Amino acid sequence: MNTFKIISRSRLPILALAVSLFISACGGSSSTSNEPGNVAPAQTTGTIGLLFTDKPTDEFSAIKLNVVEAILISDDDGHQILFQGSKPIDLLNLTNFNEPIVFGEVNVGVYTKLRLRIDNLELVPNDGSASIFPALPANGKIDLLDPEGFEVLPGRTLLAEIDMDANKSIKITGTGNGRKYNFRPVVKANFMNGGLPDKLARLEGIVSEIYADPAGGFRLCDAAMPDNCIDVNTGTGTSIFDNEGLATEFGTLMVNDPVVVIGRYVVDPDIALDTLILEIGGNAEQVSGNVVSMPVDQQFLMVINDNGDIVVELQDGTKYFDAAGEIGPGAIVVGADIEVEGVRPAKADPADPDLIRAALIFVEAEDAAQLSGMIIEPLDAATRSFMLAPLEGNDTCVRVDDPADILLVDVAASAVTMGTIDSLAVGQSADLFGLVAMDGCFEADEVIVEIVAAP
Repeated sequence: MNTFKIISRSRLPILALAVSLFISACGGSSSTSNEPGNVAPAQTTGTIGLLFTDKPTDEFSAIKLNVVEAILISDDDGHQILFQGSKPIDLLNLTNFNEPIVFGEVNVGVYTKLRLRIDNLELVPNDGSASIFPALPANGKIDLLDPEGFEVLPGRTLLAEIDMDANKSIKITGTGNGRKYNFRPVVKANFMNGGLPDKLARLEGIVSEIYADPAGGFRLCDAAMPDNCIDVNTGTGTSIFDNEGLATEFGTLMVNDPVVVIGRYVVDPDIALDTLILEIGGNAEQVSGNVVSMPVDQQFLMVINDNGDIVVELQDGTKYFDAAGEIGPGAIVVGADIEVEGVRPAKADPADPDLIRAALIFVEAEDAAQLSGMIIEPLDAATRSFMLAPLEGNDTCVRVDDPADILLVDVAASAVTMGTIDSLAVGQSADLFGLVAMDGCFEADEVIVEIVAAP
């Protein structure tokens, strides 16, 4: 089950939504009076929030690691520690959600590096075989470099969504018993550009207070760290389910109830969560698989990824999403890969089929095609195109989408820099992700190049 720990401090004071890379946030607003000479002291700190997410993989049922440190480094090599401790994460629980690691107060300024440290990387294969523990380069250090820098402004919060793309970070070589698993840091930092994350937040916790005003609001706190809380809002667009997975009303919610809430962060004016799904009971889970029958009488059959099948029962309040946002039930078609969030009710008879009552269904996008090889001539930055000599087969023409993610990965130093089309060069080894166009050229929306940085 995905456990979304609550890191946000309760009732963080927020100023106004800024039209820039930042949202105003904790760090404190200063009150002033109209008396002459009463000048508020200038703020010298801002806040940065780290949110982790991931892409799916078919190779493993879990990819576990611990985040043990996060440090901001400025262009003059000044260090600001954001987090130290041990935050366990299963990356595969974050395919459709993001999870906060920390909201940390730092000095204002321009920073050029976000340094992460991780340990205890564990790959759990889908076939039930023993876990794999790849060695981590640079003792688990991962440097995310931005030569142009990102700025923390006074009294505002800069949100950084860290995409730990485990599916592309794990390189598998060899076959059979000779297979080797190597980790390279394919990690991206997306600094929010004038808004909040696109991915939904999923939080688990305990209801500590139910508000009379606003109606439908309550306070959600982490069961393990009850001082870590966030305000949650519900409304007419919220689907509410009981511990059996059946639709219910907000009035059934009680203080001390364990719940799962799924929604989006808002600034109105404080940081809070607007809820799309509220599951009461704390027993919700996620199941992934492939649709094998069309819905009939609000039910369809799904083959789950770890073998077997399960009946998915739709509810009046079931919501449907894909990577672009909310969709309708018509997206449930035979062959669709989906993730179902819901509750498995107790069986009346052990012989009854497995069943999950769906609160939320994600329809997964098709996997991008992958092409690997060496960049060869002609390479034309103006047309964003080059030829690739693949590991197998004939030379292939490549077009790089604009915009596309171009990651320059220094495996030895465990450092990642976001590059541009001008960063590509003949002779580089590249992994491309995208699709094959009608004319046979490969259209890449992501390019990963392993480099050796200059001393």
